[in-house]
Amino acid sequence: MSSESNPGSDAAYDAEQDLQQRLLLATPQHTTRGFLFTSLLRVVRELGQDEAVVQRCVAASGEKSFVEFFNYPTRSLLMMLAAAARALSGRCGSFEEALRQMGFKAGSSYMETPVGRTALQQAGGSQQFMIALQTLYWVLTTYGKPSVTWTGPNSGVLAVQRTFMPLAYHEGGAWAIARKLGMKLVSVRARRTGELSIELEVTW
Repeated sequence: MSSESNPGSDAAYDAEQDLQQRLLLATPQHTTRGFLFTSLLRVVRELGQDEAVVQRCVAASGEKSFVEFFNYPTRSLLMMLAAAARALSGRCGSFEEALRQMGFKAGSSYMETPVGRTALQQAGGSQQFMIALQTLYWVLTTYGKPSVTWTGPNSGVLAVQRTFMPLAYHEGGAWAIARKLGMKLVSVRARRTGELSIELEVTW
């Protein structure tokens, strides 16, 4: 990913610990669209891992296959994500950067879906970036709805009440959406505001 994304995780941030803490909070009632599973496996392949690594990631999830718009346990996704980040950390430079790259790829893939294309059509320019971001989170999040607060003509904060994905993953996904809108000089900083709540501070 380009350095123009300027991800803003805190220097003391431990991505692997963040992921493990969220994994502990995931209950059987929490589910996630199959799209995120399939996009994650595509990312592992795209980043140069062989099929044996892909199959280890599937095995880590405890599932056998995925249908994009079916719901699967969020815990399964997090277990797959952890396995993938460990496998990719050497190539990406760190566990955190592996998560960010996976978020970026997933965000890019999602913008190619009907919902993603609709969000792009509704986003008439950079001022609508936050609305496009909110729309996509609204569809993907089955617990807690996102809200936008404008902090300036070219800045805003997206608050997500409950998410199990780690901060670095969100940063990558948000920047991918900005890239699809033709925005390059974008800064995205994810910060934790509660056990499972986050805010994405975005400037462009």
